[in-house]
Amino acid sequence: MKTRAALLFVCGIAAVGAGPALSAAQPATVHYELTLKSLAFGNMGVRKMWIKGNNMRFESKSARLPLVLIRNDEGVFLVHPWAKIVAKYPAGSDRGNPKTLFPGPSGPVGIFLKAVKAKKHGTETVSKQRCDVYDYADPVTRRQSSIWVNARTGKPVKILLKGVKGKVDTITATYTQYELGAKAPDALFQLPNGYKVRRMPESRLASKARKPIAKLPG
Repeated sequence: MKTRAALLFVCGIAAVGAGPALSAAQPATVHYELTLKSLAFGNMGVRKMWIKGNNMRFESKSARLPLVLIRNDEGVFLVHPWAKIVAKYPAGSDRGNPKTLFPGPSGPVGIFLKAVKAKKHGTETVSKQRCDVYDYADPVTRRQSSIWVNARTGKPVKILLKGVKGKVDTITATYTQYELGAKAPDALFQLPNGYKVRRMPESRLASKARKPIAKLPG
């Protein structure tokens, strides 16, 4: 009897301990929006990003053309709303990596700062927000960059991607929203109904230069 009671007690503890694990864990989500400005060309429009687990949705809207890029379990897709066509990138395309679409944080900012080995060099007020300013060499674009982080909230406020005169333009990104744990309905990562899906030629992938800002959709 004692042995049986002990086994039931152990099983009871195991069941209680396993309770939270049995619940489906919610995937981490992040949503951010920013406006881009080119030193040479001025306003470059708005960029929006949603990331939920392995899914991603990126929207680019400028004066020329609105485009959407979606990553889900089926692959990575470029959506052309005006033509109602979806182009599927070849397997292995880096276009499903948020850092190739915009080389800033796509999660906890502290982790990003550590990953790029950012060095704090002072404080500055931007849009009435007291910010800590960090310098770093961006590993994707290889540009010398600076990021302004709200000293109270820890959210990014602005990023400066420094250019090289006559070669690469200087880009300033100003965040209008940055939310960890944001709500992101699964429908955001689904392809629109009625759109034709075509495979993007391998040559299109190979021809893309490793300059994410210059090659942003839109």
